[in-house]
Amino acid sequence: MEIRRVQHTDRNRISEILSDVRNFNSEEVRIALELVDDALEKGERSDYQAYVLAEDDSIIQGYICYGKTPLTDSTFDFYWLAVSPAAQGKGYGRILISFVEEQVKGAGGTILVLETSSLESYGRTVRIYVECGYQIVARIKNFYRAGDDKIILMKELN
Repeated sequence: MEIRRVQHTDRNRISEILSDVRNFNSEEVRIALELVDDALEKGERSDYQAYVLAEDDSIIQGYICYGKTPLTDSTFDFYWLAVSPAAQGKGYGRILISFVEEQVKGAGGTILVLETSSLESYGRTVRIYVECGYQIVARIKNFYRAGDDKIILMKELN
């Protein structure tokens, strides 16, 4: 298994994974790919850092995107994490979460913030983050649409 910076040849596979996960609608996939495109175009100068996880056969099974939160000293946003449905249950999500945390700490980050949906289809996602030490710090009712709250989680990095 290898985690490496996203490359131009990875974009289509990332798009496939985002679509296959089925939690993301077409607008969300479009926005996620915009962040990937920015990371590809600007590299380390981008506000968005994107990495992929590939198995030994070089097939990309997951990706992450994070970046420093503007106007903060040491807070980072964890924008996207997606693992191919065929590869879920192998611990790749947790591996990617740990990787982001180490990258953020290495960049001087002390807080990692993420947001997700309250829909039942995101229940497993929320549980994984909580099991990885994230705390639910806010819930905004009907944020995305009626019955779909925004859940904000954070973790202080040591």
